[in-house]
Amino acid sequence: MVGLGGIGGGIARRMAEQGRYVIGMDVDGVRASEWQEQTGSRAVSSFDGIDWGEVRCMFIAVRTVQQIEAVLSDDSVRSAMDDGASAFIITTMTPSDARRVVDAHRAWRLFELPVSGGEVRAREGELTGLIAGPQPDAFEEALLHDVFARLFPLDTVGQPSLLKLINNTLAARNVLSAAVGLGTAHEQGVDPSIASEVIRACSGSSAAGDALATLSDNQVDLLLKDTRLLGGELPSSPFDRASMNDITSTVSAARGLLGAADPERTRS
Repeated sequence: MVGLGGIGGGIARRMAEQGRYVIGMDVDGVRASEWQEQTGSRAVSSFDGIDWGEVRCMFIAVRTVQQIEAVLSDDSVRSAMDDGASAFIITTMTPSDARRVVDAHRAWRLFELPVSGGEVRAREGELTGLIAGPQPDAFEEALLHDVFARLFPLDTVGQPSLLKLINNTLAARNVLSAAVGLGTAHEQGVDPSIASEVIRACSGSSAAGDALATLSDNQVDLLLKDTRLLGGELPSSPFDRASMNDITSTVSAARGLLGAADPERTRS
């Protein structure tokens, strides 16, 4: 596991608890040492400490696409991938970056695999994954089964990243709307805790908005980051273009799309 932050560290911990031999790697030596102490599995802060001839699969859980490219350009990593190792990129990218990264390494078993669910679900094996790339073999399927509660296969590289950005942009807007709603209730003399309970019990509820009280600044920052990534990928944000004046026609069109779509395809 390259990157032992909340998601990467949680996934690696989950695999170790499932009895798999896992090596954690993070350039932050303190973080690597803490993860090693917590899991009892080996952690390193440099690729030099890994016997790459024994590596069958690598998860990349870094923060930026530039860091992904630095990992994939390392000579040791390239040697392992050339020898048939596989790699799952769980870092969120823009669709164009995902296509560019995967297209640059078409001879490798490289998967685009953004995830959703947060740190706790990563540790519990309850993440949702969006995947594109080669057909997973038996070993890779078993790994994915250990980590994900739900896995959605997509037809084309770039689609998983697009859906992840859409999902997180929608989540960010739900959080913002929930915060505005509670603030308005408070300004009008309503106890915000009661207002929150009412919203959660009624039609204004949303998973992201309901989690408002427990969201950390880091989680909000990540939602904002993905919102900006989507805005930079498209000519303009479709959410910004949406108008309440068009709600009837927009909802009707969405219902039509859902009625014409293929049945949901999932792999668990």
